[in-house]
Amino acid sequence: MGADGLIPLGFMCPGDSGVLEDIRGLRHHGQGGPARTHAGPSKSYRRGHLFHADRGHRLEHRLNHMGLVRGERVKVLKNDAPGPLIVAVRGTRLCLGRGIASKVMIRPDQGDVCAAETPLQES
Repeated sequence: MGADGLIPLGFMCPGDSGVLEDIRGLRHHGQGGPARTHAGPSKSYRRGHLFHADRGHRLEHRLNHMGLVRGERVKVLKNDAPGPLIVAVRGTRLCLGRGIASKVMIRPDQGDVCAAETPLQES
């Protein structure tokens, strides 16, 4: 778990639940400049000035239409590797690929044992 208490949805176990807090990957990095966010490609930018143009914003828009919005409660129903994750949100089930699930950041509920970090035991 990160310092801010968020973990990727793909790391949660079946039965774990939490609140969607953030969708990572929405920043666009200029060459040598600080990270910037913007609503989409703009004509004021030169073609090679920014890379990953609009990748994260389309993802966030698509997830919002599926019901995955910030502040929404999410419960993991299936997380078997390999294969997609199946999550319950707003009374429906959604399948998410591993790449997308790794960008969706969740604040897990306090009672979830699997989502919490456990130290490695040496034998």
